[in-house]
Amino acid sequence: MTLMSNASTLPPATPILPAKTLREKETASFHAALAGVLTAGLRDALAAGDHPRAIGLINRGFAEGSPQLGCDLLCQAMASVGPARTWTVQLAPLAQARQRSVA
Repeated sequence: MTLMSNASTLPPATPILPAKTLREKETASFHAALAGVLTAGLRDALAAGDHPRAIGLINRGFAEGSPQLGCDLLCQAMASVGPARTWTVQLAPLAQARQRSVA
């Protein structure tokens, strides 16, 4: 007697994703914490009408977080205050490796 498995009754294979490294986990955790702090600070600044502080927090989102975090904060500010307000924010420069000239 020969036993044969029916392939149609097997569950589909689930892809195995590589585990995140400790550095990736720490980075994600840092960005989540930073987003929470900056969002709370932005809400407080907007509620108090402190637009210079709000702009500073948005700039920190771009500089210390990510372009997406900065954009999210800017969108929250525009939704709260309105697009008629002029928002001057500064994007963080791209990290550039220093190059030494050989003398």
